[in-house]
Amino acid sequence: MKRFFLLTIFALGALGLAAAENAPEAKPAGSPSGNGKRDDVKLETAAPAAAEAAVSEVKKDAPAVPKKEEADPKVEKALLELGAKMKDLRTFTADFTQLDKDPLFMDESTHKGKLSFLRTALEGQTNCFLRFDYEEPERSVTILTPKGILIYTDDMTEPQVSPARDGNSADIIFSTFVSPAALKRHYEVRPLDGGKAYSFKLTPKSAFAKSFFSEAEVDFSEATGLPERLRQLKLNGQDITLRFSNAQLNASLPADHFDAASLKKKP
Repeated sequence: MKRFFLLTIFALGALGLAAAENAPEAKPAGSPSGNGKRDDVKLETAAPAAAEAAVSEVKKDAPAVPKKEEADPKVEKALLELGAKMKDLRTFTADFTQLDKDPLFMDESTHKGKLSFLRTALEGQTNCFLRFDYEEPERSVTILTPKGILIYTDDMTEPQVSPARDGNSADIIFSTFVSPAALKRHYEVRPLDGGKAYSFKLTPKSAFAKSFFSEAEVDFSEATGLPERLRQLKLNGQDITLRFSNAQLNASLPADHFDAASLKKKP
C-alpha cells in the first residue's frame, strides 16, 4: 500500500574524491628526457591559427558555468505574504484525498484520511510534526517527526520506526507545508503556470532533496496560507497528488498525538 510519507530514510554514502589518474607527470618544456638529453620545445614554430584553434577547442569542451538563479520578485513577495499568514500557526487539521499514479505498474489508487499538523518550540527551537491517519481503503497511520518516521497498520503490535539520518529530511518535507522561507533553502521556486497567487513549482536543489521527488507543485490558500494541494513527481515516474479540505486552524490536539506510544494496541 502506497503512502505519501512512507519514505525510506537512508544513509547517504560518503562521496569520496575521484581517484587520481595514473597518467605520467607532464614535463615542463626543456626538461631532461629519459635518455639524458633535453627535449627543447620551440614555441615559435606553432602557427598563430593553430594556437587559436587549440584555445577554441578547450573552450568548447569546458563545462558551462551555470548561471546564478535570479530571485523572482513576485515569488519573493508571495513567500513573504505567506510567512506573515503562518506566523501564528500552531496546529491545523484537514481531510485529505491522495491519488497515486504508478506508470511502471500501470496502477492507480485513491486513499482518504485525516491530516494533523503541529508546530511547537522544543529545546529552544521550532519543531514540526505531521500525522496522516489513512481511513480508506485500509486503515493505517504515518507520523513524520524531526527524528524520523513512524508507521503503523492494524496488523502490527508495535509501530515501525525509521530514524532520520539527515537533519534536512524533516525540513525538506515540512517546508512544502508551512515554511515558505525553507522552500527557498531546498528548492528553486517558480510561479506555477495557470496557478493561483500562491501556487508554485518546486525543483529540488540537492541530490538529497531529489530522493524525495524530482519536482513538485504546491497551492496555498490565499485566505489562510494553509496548503490546499500538493503534487509530487518522483524519479521513477510515480505521480502523487494530495488535496486538502475542511481545514481547521489552531485546533486542540491530544498531547500524545504524535508519539509512538499513541500507536500501540491497547491490551
